[in-house]
Amino acid sequence: MPLKSFLFSKFSEWKVSRELKTHDRAVFHQDKFLSKLIVENKNTLFGKEHSFSEIKNVRDFQSNIPIRTYEEFLPYIDKLKGGEADVLTQCTTIYLLTTSGTTAGSKYIPISKSGLKYQIDAALKVLCFFAVNTNNADFMNYKMIFLQGSPKLDDKYRISSGRLSGVVYHHIPKFFQRNKLPRYEVNIIEDWQTKLDAIVDETLNEDISILGGIPPWCLQYFEKLILKSTKQSLKELYPNLAMYIHGGLDFSNYKEKMQMILGKGVHCLQTFPASEGFFAIQDALNIDDMLLLLNQGVFYEFRKFQKEGYEIVDLANVECNTRYELIITNDSGLYRYAIGDIIEFTSINPFRIKVVGRTSQFISAFGEHVIAYEVEKAMEKAMSNFSLKIDDYIVSPNIDEKCYEWRIEFPEDIVDEKVLLALSAFLDTELANLNTYYDHLLQGKIINTCRIIPIKKGTFKSLRKKNGKEGGQNKVVRLSNEKISNLTIT
Repeated sequence: MPLKSFLFSKFSEWKVSRELKTHDRAVFHQDKFLSKLIVENKNTLFGKEHSFSEIKNVRDFQSNIPIRTYEEFLPYIDKLKGGEADVLTQCTTIYLLTTSGTTAGSKYIPISKSGLKYQIDAALKVLCFFAVNTNNADFMNYKMIFLQGSPKLDDKYRISSGRLSGVVYHHIPKFFQRNKLPRYEVNIIEDWQTKLDAIVDETLNEDISILGGIPPWCLQYFEKLILKSTKQSLKELYPNLAMYIHGGLDFSNYKEKMQMILGKGVHCLQTFPASEGFFAIQDALNIDDMLLLLNQGVFYEFRKFQKEGYEIVDLANVECNTRYELIITNDSGLYRYAIGDIIEFTSINPFRIKVVGRTSQFISAFGEHVIAYEVEKAMEKAMSNFSLKIDDYIVSPNIDEKCYEWRIEFPEDIVDEKVLLALSAFLDTELANLNTYYDHLLQGKIINTCRIIPIKKGTFKSLRKKNGKEGGQNKVVRLSNEKISNLTIT
């Protein structure tokens, strides 16, 4: 066994054992982290305003600090932009991570040196678990490529800003430096299609073992590779290809197509990363949930929505098969921050989760509160039942017609009308099975059967390019809570 893979194999065994032991005393580790965070930051601006010096336990912490959205953190982040110290944390904020999807425009998420270290450490754990599960770390001897945001940083504020993936590019451990692709000069290309072509040229003849990135953008890259190489699969092109790592959105609608293009023997591993923290990873093969990372610079709370208001629970009181909004406190200065993701626990020993939606992506035009997870699962079953190939879609309500409209981009321009009618009935049935309120609306004839609106091939791609949402870490928007007159992607 080559030295590099041998060393990583031994390191992985230690790393995995340590991570799993954390779950044996999960609440202890969480409380210990929170206590340390409060003591260290009691003299910051935020700490003084919220009486950190008087906080003795989790209950005090919750009483002194309200749950906040990004917009409510803006006054503090504006101070960081101006170069002020000791605002949210006593440790230095080394970057502002840029991301989109808020009413305030681009978000700037602060990250400390330790916060960045936790991000890299979590990504490393994905590889460690894979090495232990397969009893093989040979992938360390070959190249690795992650489609990511540009590593070129913006210096318009006193603190440099950039996409998380672009920032991480500058801090990849030396142990991995010779493995990483693409080159910096290629990674900073602004135009997505030009960048993609350059990445294909650079990686076509490399020996790659790991691929990573958000599914829709990776598919474009993979398809270009296959076309240029004339191979049948990426496994044929890259014989040592072991895994594809993804995160950021539901994978079910891409799974079949992705596995076909990757080829046999390539494992798909899901992760739950965000600028605010790296929360969970797939720790075993061929599963659809993830291990919650408990020693990753994050204290977790969970908001359980009820008929009247909501209830906040900690890790000791979560239940399986119950939806919670994730509330996080991290060591980079976000306290009781609502990140907008909805999760369910699939296990509490150890703590395992799956992401089922976002609070910002839902339809409740008729009081039903359908979330993206439900829409994606309905589509997943429809694609299987009808043997359909679908490139992209978005769902929105039509109040006037009292129905849902599914705008779907099919690979072929012509779709049989009978198939569309059968598909609409099937989607309604599946959505009703997943959401009782939607079922009641259908049964009570308050809403009509959904409508399928075929969209010309390439429409979504063109609109994302027009709106600057092409490539990188931009995520696919599946739901709009407002009627769509002209198809737009936000």
